[in-house]
Amino acid sequence: MVADLKLDDAKMMANKAIQKAGELGIKISVAVYDASGHLILVEKMDDAAWITPDLAMGKAFTAIAFRLIGEKHSDSGAVGRKFAEAQSLLFSLSLTYDGKIMGRQGGIPIIKDNRILGAIGVSGGSPDQDEACAKAGLA
Repeated sequence: MVADLKLDDAKMMANKAIQKAGELGIKISVAVYDASGHLILVEKMDDAAWITPDLAMGKAFTAIAFRLIGEKHSDSGAVGRKFAEAQSLLFSLSLTYDGKIMGRQGGIPIIKDNRILGAIGVSGGSPDQDEACAKAGLA
Protein backbone atom coordinates (compact mmCIF):
# COMPACT_ATOMS: atom_id res chain seq x y z
CA MET A 1 0.00 0.00 0.00
CA VAL A 2 1.20 3.50 -0.78
CA ALA A 3 2.05 6.15 1.81
CA ASP A 4 -1.29 7.93 1.36
CA LEU A 5 -4.56 6.17 0.73
CA LYS A 6 -5.84 6.77 -2.81
CA LEU A 7 -9.17 6.18 -4.51
CA ASP A 8 -7.81 3.11 -6.31
CA ASP A 9 -6.77 1.64 -2.93
CA ALA A 10 -10.26 2.31 -1.55
CA LYS A 11 -11.91 0.68 -4.58
CA MET A 12 -9.70 -2.40 -4.21
CA MET A 13 -10.56 -2.71 -0.51
CA ALA A 14 -14.28 -2.25 -1.17
CA ASN A 15 -14.21 -4.91 -3.89
CA LYS A 16 -12.51 -7.40 -1.54
CA ALA A 17 -15.01 -6.67 1.23
CA ILE A 18 -17.93 -7.08 -1.19
CA GLN A 19 -16.47 -10.35 -2.49
CA LYS A 20 -16.33 -11.65 1.10
CA ALA A 21 -19.93 -10.53 1.65
CA GLY A 22 -20.93 -12.55 -1.42
CA GLU A 23 -19.21 -15.61 0.06
CA LEU A 24 -21.12 -15.06 3.30
CA GLY A 25 -24.41 -14.50 1.49
CA ILE A 26 -24.98 -11.00 2.87
CA LYS A 27 -25.53 -7.55 1.35
CA ILE A 28 -23.29 -4.79 2.73
CA SER A 29 -22.13 -1.26 2.35
CA VAL A 30 -18.45 -0.33 2.60
CA ALA A 31 -16.90 3.01 3.50
CA VAL A 32 -13.25 4.02 3.30
CA TYR A 33 -11.84 7.16 4.91
CA ASP A 34 -8.43 8.77 4.70
CA ALA A 35 -6.26 9.50 7.73
CA SER A 36 -7.86 12.92 8.23
CA GLY A 37 -11.33 11.44 8.55
CA HIS A 38 -12.46 12.45 5.06
CA LEU A 39 -14.59 10.05 3.07
CA ILE A 40 -12.85 8.56 0.02
CA LEU A 41 -15.49 6.05 -1.03
CA VAL A 42 -18.81 4.58 0.03
CA GLU A 43 -20.33 1.71 -1.88
CA LYS A 44 -23.67 -0.02 -1.29
CA MET A 45 -24.40 -3.45 -2.73
CA ASP A 46 -27.69 -3.87 -4.54
CA ASP A 47 -30.40 -4.83 -2.04
CA ALA A 48 -28.32 -3.87 1.01
CA ALA A 49 -30.43 -2.13 3.65
CA TRP A 50 -30.83 1.60 3.08
CA ILE A 51 -29.19 2.47 6.41
CA THR A 52 -25.99 0.47 5.84
CA PRO A 53 -23.97 3.22 4.09
CA ASP A 54 -24.35 5.55 7.09
CA LEU A 55 -23.49 2.77 9.52
CA ALA A 56 -20.42 1.75 7.51
CA MET A 57 -19.25 5.37 7.49
CA GLY A 58 -19.73 5.62 11.26
CA LYS A 59 -17.75 2.44 11.87
CA ALA A 60 -14.84 3.61 9.71
CA PHE A 61 -14.84 7.08 11.28
CA THR A 62 -14.81 5.57 14.78
CA ALA A 63 -11.91 3.28 13.83
CA ILE A 64 -9.90 6.36 12.85
CA ALA A 65 -10.89 8.30 15.95
CA PHE A 66 -9.94 5.54 18.39
CA ARG A 67 -7.25 3.76 16.32
CA LEU A 68 -8.89 0.45 17.28
CA ILE A 69 -10.46 -2.36 15.34
CA GLY A 70 -14.20 -2.68 15.81
CA GLU A 71 -14.10 -5.66 18.15
CA LYS A 72 -12.27 -3.48 20.67
CA HIS A 73 -14.95 -0.80 20.56
CA SER A 74 -17.89 -3.18 20.29
CA ASP A 75 -20.32 -3.80 23.13
CA SER A 76 -17.98 -6.42 24.59
CA GLY A 77 -14.71 -4.58 23.89
CA ALA A 78 -12.76 -2.14 26.06
CA VAL A 79 -14.14 1.06 24.55
CA GLY A 80 -17.62 -0.48 24.33
CA ARG A 81 -17.54 -1.19 28.06
CA LYS A 82 -16.50 2.41 28.71
CA PHE A 83 -19.41 3.60 26.57
CA ALA A 84 -21.76 1.26 28.44
CA GLU A 85 -20.54 2.67 31.76
CA ALA A 86 -20.83 6.25 30.54
CA GLN A 87 -23.69 6.44 28.04
CA SER A 88 -23.51 10.21 28.23
CA LEU A 89 -19.94 10.05 26.85
CA LEU A 90 -21.03 8.06 23.79
CA PHE A 91 -24.04 10.35 23.33
CA SER A 92 -21.86 13.47 23.62
CA LEU A 93 -19.24 12.13 21.20
CA SER A 94 -21.93 11.09 18.75
CA LEU A 95 -23.51 14.55 18.87
CA THR A 96 -20.18 16.31 18.59
CA TYR A 97 -19.26 14.33 15.49
CA ASP A 98 -22.69 14.39 13.79
CA GLY A 99 -23.51 10.81 14.75
CA LYS A 100 -20.29 9.38 13.30
CA ILE A 101 -19.04 7.79 16.56
CA MET A 102 -20.46 4.34 17.17
CA GLY A 103 -19.35 1.40 19.27
CA ARG A 104 -19.95 -1.51 16.89
CA GLN A 105 -17.84 -4.08 15.08
CA GLY A 106 -17.04 -3.61 11.42
CA GLY A 107 -14.55 -0.74 11.43
CA ILE A 108 -10.78 -1.21 11.12
CA PRO A 109 -8.05 1.42 10.87
CA ILE A 110 -5.52 1.03 8.07
CA ILE A 111 -2.11 1.26 9.73
CA LYS A 112 1.33 0.91 8.18
CA ASP A 113 4.60 1.50 10.03
CA ASN A 114 2.68 2.85 13.04
CA ARG A 115 1.05 5.49 10.82
CA ILE A 116 -2.69 5.54 10.27
CA LEU A 117 -3.56 5.80 6.59
CA GLY A 118 -7.33 5.65 6.99
CA ALA A 119 -10.04 3.15 7.87
CA ILE A 120 -12.56 0.80 6.35
CA GLY A 121 -16.07 0.28 7.71
CA VAL A 122 -18.65 -2.35 6.78
CA SER A 123 -22.33 -2.76 7.67
CA GLY A 124 -25.03 -5.15 6.58
CA GLY A 125 -24.37 -8.45 8.31
CA SER A 126 -23.92 -9.58 11.87
CA PRO A 127 -21.14 -7.86 13.85
CA ASP A 128 -18.78 -10.78 13.16
CA GLN A 129 -19.68 -10.83 9.45
CA ASP A 130 -19.10 -7.08 9.15
CA GLU A 131 -15.72 -7.48 10.83
CA ALA A 132 -14.79 -10.39 8.53
CA CYS A 133 -15.68 -8.32 5.45
CA ALA A 134 -13.67 -5.34 6.70
CA LYS A 135 -10.66 -7.60 7.36
CA ALA A 136 -11.04 -9.11 3.88
CA GLY A 137 -10.92 -5.57 2.50
CA LEU A 138 -7.49 -5.13 4.05
CA ALA A 139 -6.11 -8.50 2.93
